[in-house]
Amino acid sequence: VSTQSTGSSGINAEYGKQWYQRRVRGVFVNMLLLWCVALLLGQTLSLTDEEIAAFIPSDPDFVERNTGLRSQVWATDNGDGSVTVNTNGIPSHDTWQFPNNESGNPHSLEENWSSYKMFKDPIMRSEGDELMCIPNGAIGIATSGVYIYSWWAAEKGCPYARDFEELDICEGHPASNGEYHYHHYSPCVQMPTCGVESPLYGVALDGIPIYGPFADNGQQLTRIDLDKCGGRYDSNGRYKYHVTIDPPFFPSCFKGEIRKDVGKSEETFTCGCPYDDSGMPERGPKPEDGGRGPPDDGGRGPPDGDRRGPPDGGEGRPKPEIICDFSGDVNLPAVCVDKISVNATMSRKWIQLQEYQDLAPCCPSGADCGASCKTEEGIKDVCEVETRRVGIWQNVPKNQSCWDACYDDCFAKQECNCKRKCKRQCIGRNGASDDRRKREVLKKRVAKGKCVKTNKPKV
Repeated sequence: VSTQSTGSSGINAEYGKQWYQRRVRGVFVNMLLLWCVALLLGQTLSLTDEEIAAFIPSDPDFVERNTGLRSQVWATDNGDGSVTVNTNGIPSHDTWQFPNNESGNPHSLEENWSSYKMFKDPIMRSEGDELMCIPNGAIGIATSGVYIYSWWAAEKGCPYARDFEELDICEGHPASNGEYHYHHYSPCVQMPTCGVESPLYGVALDGIPIYGPFADNGQQLTRIDLDKCGGRYDSNGRYKYHVTIDPPFFPSCFKGEIRKDVGKSEETFTCGCPYDDSGMPERGPKPEDGGRGPPDDGGRGPPDGDRRGPPDGGEGRPKPEIICDFSGDVNLPAVCVDKISVNATMSRKWIQLQEYQDLAPCCPSGADCGASCKTEEGIKDVCEVETRRVGIWQNVPKNQSCWDACYDDCFAKQECNCKRKCKRQCIGRNGASDDRRKREVLKKRVAKGKCVKTNKPKV
């Protein structure tokens, strides 16, 4: 639910006491309903002891090449209805050397400690009241201890991370503060077994678990199988997010409530990308302050103080309005409301094209596939890959139609069947542009042999 922004900071007075009382009443009603459903189905809504124990380095002896440090990640049941996930942000898997000029990333990979606290029993928001404006920076933590970001890069135009720069062997890269993170599915977090339910991948800030792409029935999920936030109820009636191989990959909105003591700066809770990029920086050099250091005592555990994240606002650009109120009893949810500005002037937009794409590789049951199906040379022969037609999002100029974007993409790939392909992808989308000129160009290219005929892959 989106409303026009009417104030300059914080939660505006109009939301005040009445809004807070309605929110608290709604929270407790939702908790009661969820507990009743759980009792009827015999299924717990809480993070289980097994899930909490899954937050450990996959290889505790692995030394990360950029920092010379080992990964530290663990989760704790606090016994008061909350769970805390602690991480130093160092992955326990291979990475590239950063900064990396070849990939286009000018930042160093550095240690960044965080402690994120969430409800052990997720408190679900009402249907239609999902929090669409997810925060900048981390929206969750993977079991590998690596931060999970949303699928776009926090830059002008909200570019798709894969188009923004080349990501490393494990599909990650560092932010300007040195924080290594994933924007989409990483094959290094878990090794999925074909036809078997994926293990836990991580947890979102609202306490809802994030599972891998294989559902409890053994089918690999794509975004079309999930709701608008990227989740679904399993056969036992438990709600889970799933990371998928197709965009938006991770949760694109929050179905659950955020704790007031979540451990993340309120400055990151704004309505930025993909709705409004006015507060986002242009691509620029690495800041001088670098990343966070280790704990002062040199031991195991995060330092006190605010958690760092990508900067908001800055010289020459407006500071986005904060959408959450974290004041008051920390055991209650933060009061968050979407404030998508009707005055946002994004110069680019997202359109969806239907394309065939390889899904996440998996290891056949009983085979030895190692820690990951992916290598620098490609997917291992022993692993299996399914190809399926999925919706692929593209970031295009705001005045560009689906037809124009499809033709441009098709021409860039030197394909011959662009008209048929784009008719299939864009029929009924954004109207058809005048493609007479492009048809003539296509005929000439085919006649000169400057395009490659493509066939629909067998699936």
